[in-house]
Amino acid sequence: MTRAGALAALALALAVAVRAQSPEPPPEAGEGDYTLEAADTLADHEFEVAVGAASQAGAAPRRSQRVSFRGGGTRGTMREGQDDLSGGRVQAPFAGGTLAAGLLAPRWGRGLVLGGAAEPWARTAEDRGEGARFRGRSGSGVAYEGARMGLLAGRFAKRDLAGARLAAGPLRLGAIASRDGRQASVTFERPERSLEWAVDAAGRWRAEAALAGEAAGARLALRARGGAVAFRSLAEPARSGPSRALAAAAARELGGVRLSAFGALWTWRAGWTGARVALEAATGLGHHGSLALGVLEQQGPRREPSPRARPSGTRQGWWCEWRGGPPAARLALRHELWGARAFAREAVRRAVVARADRAVPYGGRLVVTHAVWRTRSGESLYLPEAGADRLVLRAASGAGSRTRAELRLPFAAGSIRLGLTLAAGGARGGAKPPAWTVEWSRRSRLAARAPGPRGEEDGHEVRRADEPAHDRGVVRHARARAGAGGAGP
Repeated sequence: MTRAGALAALALALAVAVRAQSPEPPPEAGEGDYTLEAADTLADHEFEVAVGAASQAGAAPRRSQRVSFRGGGTRGTMREGQDDLSGGRVQAPFAGGTLAAGLLAPRWGRGLVLGGAAEPWARTAEDRGEGARFRGRSGSGVAYEGARMGLLAGRFAKRDLAGARLAAGPLRLGAIASRDGRQASVTFERPERSLEWAVDAAGRWRAEAALAGEAAGARLALRARGGAVAFRSLAEPARSGPSRALAAAAARELGGVRLSAFGALWTWRAGWTGARVALEAATGLGHHGSLALGVLEQQGPRREPSPRARPSGTRQGWWCEWRGGPPAARLALRHELWGARAFAREAVRRAVVARADRAVPYGGRLVVTHAVWRTRSGESLYLPEAGADRLVLRAASGAGSRTRAELRLPFAAGSIRLGLTLAAGGARGGAKPPAWTVEWSRRSRLAARAPGPRGEEDGHEVRRADEPAHDRGVVRHARARAGAGGAGP
């Protein structure tokens, strides 16, 4: 796609909008699966305990334990065992603000200095700061956040860091320092607009502005970034992102159809640019069904290219997703096709995913997901696997299939989740040994629940989220593996 074509699509994004972007592995993630920790859903004065085990090919089962609690303004999570998310955090009221200790994922302003600058095609980093969809793990230490002042001390990106931030109305002035550098930022924040300007000790700077609003019945969002190529965040250098970027999105309903579009341009350094355009139409079908059709085209690298990297080619993807059935028996089917030429010709990736979610006796739920994929050499994609407290992005390449069945049932005053995964094929080929998981959890109250309206459910029910927000898409992200002839989207 030419630069002129990308600009035209960017202008089109002012008339329609894009659906919230699906979670993707962050830039610092390596090859293989990636696990995101879901934000907890505890109500005030509740706590939850969980114990589990999971199989590991050729090794003993991995065991894990988890305790989460919330009450009186204090909340925390502690994990032990062989778990990708092991560790803990505690947050409590202190001196008119909030004191946090343990694993941290703070965010200042647009994230240029602290919090991870969002990629051009995403409005914000989804695992940084309060209110994020996922709990990030950018560092560990102690942080205090008050109405007018914030303090931070900990270890980020293998560096010991200390920082402070002052606030006056919509303005924020912050600074962080380590043994090998210092950075400062000035931020202006309002609900519909924000601006951050950051500079380091060598005078290298970067700035980003975001604006949102409504016009002609559409919801609009604009974002622009500029600055020095060599600027890197001390706290999260891998998330500094491209030095220049421009993005636009909007949302509008037309005749019962939700039209969406998105466009972005970015530059890593001279000669290394990228562009991405997405269009989608979604509509309801009857009382319980929905249908979505979309197309996405991208050119250029999404990750900072190495000095020896080869130019990446164009990737165009088409997808169709249908969902239907009553709440007791939900079905979903999604097909994706990616190609190196227009209309997804010269296919490089294909994926078909079917999902059935059905109520079973004794208050349980059975979810079965079956995925079949085929990728060209050097290409890969990610398939999501939602758990009780996490979202695992399973890396897939070559040609293969994956079937996962999960049964959730009330058990021993709590809930038990039994999972079985059967996989075959992939880059290494051949059948894989079955993998299983089991987790029991119980959620209880620390204090008696105040009487509620008639018909309100008791606080000890088995809680579940039917079709959680993070399970909307089926194929989350795809990229070329190291050594491939061209990087994928």
